[in-house]
Amino acid sequence: MGTGLKVTLSSNLKLLDATKQAFDNFMDAVDAGGEDFRYWCWVGIQEALVNAIRHGNLENPEVPVEFTIEATGKGMKFAVSDRGKGVVLENMPDPTAPENLLRSSGRGFLFIQNAMDRVSTQGKPGSFKLIMERDFRGE
Repeated sequence: MGTGLKVTLSSNLKLLDATKQAFDNFMDAVDAGGEDFRYWCWVGIQEALVNAIRHGNLENPEVPVEFTIEATGKGMKFAVSDRGKGVVLENMPDPTAPENLLRSSGRGFLFIQNAMDRVSTQGKPGSFKLIMERDFRGE
């Protein structure tokens, strides 16, 4: 593992601002990426955290969400873990399909996949992890 940070927070959406501050502080400490790079990383991370809190842990503040950041040398690796049943990314409905365009939710993974270079999952019911990677590219 390279240089990293681990944050454990309760499943409370009000903690996203504090988590963003931890993200910013870490990115500053390791001098990682420019403004655009950091912006797109946070877009993916924020969506993953919201999904973990809302859908994974059902907004139960007694159930933790873990967020890790790792500087890999060629980019950044992020992981968000919850205690939910998990999802199979390939089985997610296409949010750009005509029947889904007017839905009020369901676009989070699309944002995550567009913000990151690689997205994968690990886990089983009761322990789900979303892993996201973004490479440095002069941003």
